[in-house]
Amino acid sequence: MREESSEEKNVLKEVASVDDIIHTPVRLAIMIFLLPKEKALFTEVQKVLDLTAGNLSSHIKRLEEHGLIEVQKAFIKAKPTTILYLTEKGVNSIQKYANLMTTVLTTILEEKKEG
Repeated sequence: MREESSEEKNVLKEVASVDDIIHTPVRLAIMIFLLPKEKALFTEVQKVLDLTAGNLSSHIKRLEEHGLIEVQKAFIKAKPTTILYLTEKGVNSIQKYANLMTTVLTTILEEKKEG
């Protein structure tokens, strides 16, 4: 069994310290879904991710509490509608997360080749 390099240990420590607000699978999927869009309807996200309204609401609440998304209530064609926006902080968080995962996988795969 080989010993991990210091670089490998460092990236693994970074993964272990990732903010679980964004790292949770459903919340990560919400963030990724919103990233290329200006906005999305609650029902659109619910349908794509195949979640119950209650489950999606609880995840949205956590993301909103941490300033990663903004929730706006509006009426569209006289129907109450919830609109979700990714905030600048949310965009930065998902980009930081993606960069970390890229670095981690690159480092681990390079170490594997060399090992």
